[in-house]
Amino acid sequence: MNSTQPVTNYNLEFSQWHFVLTQIGNVSAILCNAFLFFIYSISKELNKSFTNTLFSSLAFVDAITSSFFIYKSAFESQVNPPTGILGSIYCRLIYTTYLMWASIAVSWYHIIAITFDRFVAVTFPHHYDDLIKPPKNLRILLLCCYFLGAISLLPNVWMGELKKKQCVYTIPSTFQTTYFFVNSISFVAIVTICIGSMYSTIIYKVLSKSSYNKSVSSQQKRATSICIILVTEFVLCSYPNMIYFSGYLGQENFGIPLGLSLDSFAYWSSVQLVNMSSLLNPLLYMNQNKTFRKAVKRQYKNLQKKF
Repeated sequence: MNSTQPVTNYNLEFSQWHFVLTQIGNVSAILCNAFLFFIYSISKELNKSFTNTLFSSLAFVDAITSSFFIYKSAFESQVNPPTGILGSIYCRLIYTTYLMWASIAVSWYHIIAITFDRFVAVTFPHHYDDLIKPPKNLRILLLCCYFLGAISLLPNVWMGELKKKQCVYTIPSTFQTTYFFVNSISFVAIVTICIGSMYSTIIYKVLSKSSYNKSVSSQQKRATSICIILVTEFVLCSYPNMIYFSGYLGQENFGIPLGLSLDSFAYWSSVQLVNMSSLLNPLLYMNQNKTFRKAVKRQYKNLQKKF
């Protein structure tokens, strides 16, 4: 809150509820995504699918992202950076929120990769096995997701350093605001263009039932339906926060009186939607994927036999 605003009971209560609900959502997201990743790791049947491997990797990244959210909101203010080179690494990677923002970017690039996978499946069904399925292509696509996420926020690393046993920013706050605004707008534009162009094509192909039913196998249709549901949910839950935060940065950078605040109920709601997205992704996938449910039942029976 701004220092000029009085601290009312409402504000304190709102802040406390915000904190509690955020941590519940983050912990639930970690558990669900970890469970999803675990089942994928031990199930050979699920590992055969290119799309399933992408979802497994997304679950891993989302669990890491939720862990950073918990640390940022609950523990960062209580942690003193270590001394020496470890302290310098901490200030550059964690204090500057580089790792947190990079993990968010990696999640979005996974969504783009999943959309691309379904785009090829419905647009070039006869070439899908040659273009997508080879393990080498999967490794390249996953590497691109992690690499692009890592370099997109790389300037953050040089924004912080260790001075007198404290982490400090090395650049003026006005430059930080400008940098984050440009980065945020650019990222929203890239994501919108990539996902929007391929997603609209997928929807068009699905609605063109005659050609879609003839050329696409039933297995690919199920995977495409899951993709449509998850991408729609991800966009609806994440875009409000991205747009609001970008608008806030634009307001701070250019002095535009938009009336946006990071202490407002609107921003809090957008944050909760992001947390809910990390939780809903694995739940929706578990519900929609029959092969996954069979794998869970199989592992449960194996555990029953052991005990």
